[in-house]
Amino acid sequence: MRWIPLALALAGCSNDGGPNGGGGDGDAPPAGDAPGVPVEASAGCGMAADIATGAFVARSVTVGGGARDYFIRLPAGYDPARPYPIVYQQHGCSSAPARQDNVVPLEGQSGPDAILVRSRAAADCWDTSPNGPDIPYWDAMRADVEARFCVDTAHRFATGYSSGSFMTHRLACIRGDLFRGVATIAGGQRDNNCTGDPAALLIHDLDDNTVNIGASEQARDGYLARHGCTGAATMPTDQPPCVSYDGCGKPVVWCQTTGKDHARQDGLAAPIFWTFFARL
Repeated sequence: MRWIPLALALAGCSNDGGPNGGGGDGDAPPAGDAPGVPVEASAGCGMAADIATGAFVARSVTVGGGARDYFIRLPAGYDPARPYPIVYQQHGCSSAPARQDNVVPLEGQSGPDAILVRSRAAADCWDTSPNGPDIPYWDAMRADVEARFCVDTAHRFATGYSSGSFMTHRLACIRGDLFRGVATIAGGQRDNNCTGDPAALLIHDLDDNTVNIGASEQARDGYLARHGCTGAATMPTDQPPCVSYDGCGKPVVWCQTTGKDHARQDGLAAPIFWTFFARL
């Protein structure tokens, strides 16, 4: 097998545990800089921000007859005339009041170049049923965010950890035409009759005793099928343990770790997630 940089690979083609280390600064260019990918401004562009920047701020939407909170971080120096890539983050199961924070932290990687949104499930874990409380909430949240803030809807991304990974993959199927890419750790599911063709990066530990690695393998195989990947040939990347699949219409990257059980692996996941998004 030949070795290639992850950037070239991308161009070519139970409560859950807490954090496992922090991420460092990413050195990839801002998401949205990929050649041939036009920016698409949301309705919120041109509207002055009415919240603080550089920190997560709670907002609410009315859905299902009640108010539901979400948490948005506008980058420091937010410019309402600049459409920003956006990352919607789905948390792992947690009984903590601030369960929305049980996600891979990307703010140290994205810096001034993206809007981050942390959603919060109705219960400790996500309900991925289209008829449950969480899919309508996510739809209402996205509509509210993009009507109020300046989002580049051509560079809309999603991440998930554990239960949030299952939710992210469900969104990537039933709302797949909305996303340019998704990245998850420690969870997955394969759906049929999906829309759209988001790129996908999946991290899972072989020794995970909470969610078997087979769940992410099924999700990965679903993306391989959706993107017409030629066989199972992989190429090592410059961000081990990640490998990229050959011949895919959109990038599919698989990162298998060992000895980490169900940890979030922030120190690994955060820079890998952001590099993946930044090159799409």
